[in-house]
Amino acid sequence: MAIWNNYFLPLVMLSDNQLYPITLGLTSWQGFADRQPILQTLTVVGALVSVIPLIVLSGALQRFWRAGLTEGSVRE
Repeated sequence: MAIWNNYFLPLVMLSDNQLYPITLGLTSWQGFADRQPILQTLTVVGALVSVIPLIVLSGALQRFWRAGLTEGSVRE
C-alpha cells in the first residue's frame, strides 16, 4: 500500500511535471518510450541512475544496520 501511495499521491496532487518523484517520472518516460522506441534506452539509464544513490547509501550505512541487528539479539 505504501508503494502505491508513493506513486498515486504525487500523480493526483502535483500539477507540474517537474515536481514528480523519480518513480512517477520513470513511468511517464516509459509511456513515451512505448511510442518512440529510441527513448527506451533513456528509460533504462534513468532507472539505473535512480538506483545508484540507494546502493551508495546502503553501502555506507551497512555497519549501522549490522550493529542494530546484533544489538537486538544479545541477552543481558
